[in-house]
Amino acid sequence: MSERTLAVPPALVPAAPPVQVPGPPPSVRSTSGGAGTGAVPGRPVLVVEDEPGLAEVLAVHLQASGYQPIIAHDGLEALYALDRVTPHAVLLDLHLPQVSGFRLIQLLKQRPDVPRVPVIVLTALSFQEAEDAVRAGADDFVTKPFLPAEVVTRVDRLLERLA
Repeated sequence: MSERTLAVPPALVPAAPPVQVPGPPPSVRSTSGGAGTGAVPGRPVLVVEDEPGLAEVLAVHLQASGYQPIIAHDGLEALYALDRVTPHAVLLDLHLPQVSGFRLIQLLKQRPDVPRVPVIVLTALSFQEAEDAVRAGADDFVTKPFLPAEVVTRVDRLLERLA
């Protein structure tokens, strides 16, 4: 049995698909803030929460109070966002995909190019773990479940205290 080589005309060979260069993660987004009480319009607040519904509710309340919410649904998206904007505050879930909230606190506090950014931890964990987050560098914590208005009030108070 002899081998035969089949020559395929180049026009019939499919071209390689184009290389896709990833852009920013789709869930890292910013919304423009309006005027509200207690907030300077447009102050960016990074919301790092892996539960999309909760992140959206927080964003709506922050925006209604004059902040500019930026949402990241995991630790890597948060790092991506921090490379592009310096928030006035960070609302941070501790148990996140990719990079944990504890690790994000450490990374944020080590960045010499970022001025002091207050961090409020959002957690359904034990009180002990919330205290551990404060010892790691968080400025405050709120345990889940919480009222979104309470979180906005905490942001207002923390920023006023640090001003």
